[in-house]
Amino acid sequence: MAGNVRHLLSRNGRFYARVGVPQALRSTVGKRELLEPIGADRTQALRALPAAVARMQATIGRAREEGKVGKPLSPPRIKGRALSLRQMAFVHYSDQMSFDEELPNTDHRYASGFIDDEYVALLKRCGSGASSNDEMQRTVGWIVHKFKANGNLELETGTPEWREAARALALAELESLRRTAERDDGDFTGKPDHPLLTEQPKSVDPKGALSVRILGHDSTKTLAELLPLFLKERGATGRSDYDSEVTVRMLDEILEEARPVYRITRADITAYKRALSETPSNYTKRFSGAKLPDAIKANKAHAVPFPLLHAKTINGKYLSKLHSLLNWCVRNDIIPDNPAAAIKVDSVKDKSKTPRLHFSPSDLGTVFGAKRFDKSKGLNESQWAELVALFSGTRASELAQIKLDSVRTERGVLVMAVEEETKNKGSQRIVPVHSSLIALGFADRVKSLREQRHTHLFADWHKNGMKAKARAESHDGKATLNHYSPRFIPKRFIAAIRALGIHNPQKTWHSFRHTFRTGLARAGVPRSMQDDLCRHADNSAGAGYVHGTSVEAMKEAIEKLTLDGFELAKS
Repeated sequence: MAGNVRHLLSRNGRFYARVGVPQALRSTVGKRELLEPIGADRTQALRALPAAVARMQATIGRAREEGKVGKPLSPPRIKGRALSLRQMAFVHYSDQMSFDEELPNTDHRYASGFIDDEYVALLKRCGSGASSNDEMQRTVGWIVHKFKANGNLELETGTPEWREAARALALAELESLRRTAERDDGDFTGKPDHPLLTEQPKSVDPKGALSVRILGHDSTKTLAELLPLFLKERGATGRSDYDSEVTVRMLDEILEEARPVYRITRADITAYKRALSETPSNYTKRFSGAKLPDAIKANKAHAVPFPLLHAKTINGKYLSKLHSLLNWCVRNDIIPDNPAAAIKVDSVKDKSKTPRLHFSPSDLGTVFGAKRFDKSKGLNESQWAELVALFSGTRASELAQIKLDSVRTERGVLVMAVEEETKNKGSQRIVPVHSSLIALGFADRVKSLREQRHTHLFADWHKNGMKAKARAESHDGKATLNHYSPRFIPKRFIAAIRALGIHNPQKTWHSFRHTFRTGLARAGVPRSMQDDLCRHADNSAGAGYVHGTSVEAMKEAIEKLTLDGFELAKS
């Protein structure tokens, strides 16, 4: 479609829109061609060109109607009769093809036209729904007005229905330009391939109302077919991938079919949300082999129904993953909008619950006091795990997997690389080893473990996690170390601190991570550096060591961390 701009004329430093008048209409129009000045600046002229051409084509169209000459439209435009989106798209496509056939036969100068790339880009934006109302009006408003003036539709500009019609007509206009370009190259065999302009099986979409949502070949694929591409690009963990697969399977079961993504509507997502609100927790185990609708019915008929999924689980797991997948479809021009947007289960927040908290100075004094830590006897694996968690902000699942090879020196700085099966690829990073850990003998411990031919920093913890993962895989076929590792050292740690008098349920193993982050913030470490050291899930760019942050700067930042109440490294 590239080349000189069709209908654009440059004359004496100024630009004009030019459309030739078919010979049969010249007596009615009174001219061989129509010209309209559109300025001296080429960029501005290109922007004004589509609307100017549209006005001139409308003039020619009126002349055709008044003179009752030229080829009859196919299908005929029935005045005053409401037309569907698909019918209007087909009428406009036929109009444009008829006009394209007439023009070269009446004036040789238009026998080989050119397509405006900017206009094509605007049409694609309109067709995908990415354009604003104003841009849609400037680009295809003339086509919508044509049908409004003929009594084929009544819509207010800017309404969702108007946008839907504008998108359909933009796609029809784009198809007509493709055929025009093919004809200019001598190929007259081309036919429209967009579903709006072709027959659709009645079983798929009898009214054709949703076919406007088709933006390409992938639009007709199911979510199950698109999911592998999404997961590959996202690069999440095995557990997260499994949850996404379950989410899609459950949706298909509720819809009773694997529906093409373009046919998934907000009503479908709302129905899915309602079904999830009635779903018993762990239903695949409690109702083995049953599909979701059957499990819901069986649970309701149960003498004592099993507890239902919590709103937090529905929103944060199933609806969230479905929203992410559909958002990916929007970003990749598979569907024009996300039908799951803003759909969630409304729930009353339990004000008795507060977020997990960091450890206070008195907590740290208790956790790392002489009663639990006697350095003269040496520190065991669990104690080292607590220390490393406090001074690195690493998650339990990350600590359990750190290999000894991941403890290394970079530019003279001793670091730990978090690079195994993390929460997601964005969680991968390096963390300089804090001087307090070095003072407690961290480097000597690493050396000793290597001499004993261990492979992981916390050998027993990793081994127990792998066993738990293997047991889970043999049971249901899906498991990740990320999911099962936190059961061991962290679970014993919680029991230990409760026995020491730290009873607040919001203070858990994860409080080490909160304490680390809070300590960095209070030391004045910038938010961006905190993110580099902690790598929260929502900060999903690449690993910490490819971010452009120097390891020296990270070391300087982490050394600003001082924790009141922690005296172990000083004694």
